[in-house]
Amino acid sequence: MLARLTLHRVRLHSGVFSELMEVVRLLRRRCPWDRKQTLASTRPLVLNETYELDEAVRMRDKAAITEELGDYFFMGLFLAEVAGKELGLSLEDSLDGVVAKLKQRHPHIYGKAKVRGAADVLANWEKIKRKHKRGGMLASVPVALPALRQAQLVQERCGRVGFDWDKPEPVLDKVEEEIGELRQELARHRKSRAREKEELGDLLFALVNLARHLDCDAEGTLKDANAKFRSRFQCVEEHFAARGRELSQVSLDEMEAVWQQAKTARSKVGTTKDKARPKSGKARSRRA
Repeated sequence: MLARLTLHRVRLHSGVFSELMEVVRLLRRRCPWDRKQTLASTRPLVLNETYELDEAVRMRDKAAITEELGDYFFMGLFLAEVAGKELGLSLEDSLDGVVAKLKQRHPHIYGKAKVRGAADVLANWEKIKRKHKRGGMLASVPVALPALRQAQLVQERCGRVGFDWDKPEPVLDKVEEEIGELRQELARHRKSRAREKEELGDLLFALVNLARHLDCDAEGTLKDANAKFRSRFQCVEEHFAARGRELSQVSLDEMEAVWQQAKTARSKVGTTKDKARPKSGKARSRRA
């Protein structure tokens, strides 16, 4: 089954896979640190590699993707070794299982089903999944996911069965409705932290839905906003450090003035880059 895999015109021979497996097994036998790892200790390592690969993909960094993808494969095989020792699991069973599942959920490829597009593929996927899995269609959404990604995945799943708006405008109306409800809670004479928290959660959920309808990944969009804020705040820090002043001794008005300068300077740089960049037409749609 693993004799030869062809991925985007790159052939991965069994020798490469076998060598990586041998490295994993050798480390588990002879390295004190690798030998003492358990399922519990491996879990955060898997999450770290997942996030590092996610960041590399988000930045479209070819070198980083190449490196992090290798680390990701390694961690998968390492986890299989640990699980094999603790639970008696077999990597072959895992691979056989995913192959069977993919064939089962693509009846338009491996069967006689007809589809008109991606929406039909997703609808078939959910229908087959519900038939073979216990619980509702949201039962398989991992609770360990970051909250923004979990919310977006929940919304995507519901959208596949039509429980969704068909354009961004009504979602924006929902966001404004949630802002209004939060304002009402904040204006109450007898405040309830529990109700404020609930309304804030509803607002965040609606904002994630808006991001989805704008074809944006909510987690990545917030990361971009975090990076922009950090960059501008760094400009503020550097401005006053160059003048020998501690931020704790600087007034809010002074910091705001430098912040606006940094904002204007960054905007000009972004505009220059945009003008220099050739137009590429419509952005490619992204699959979740």
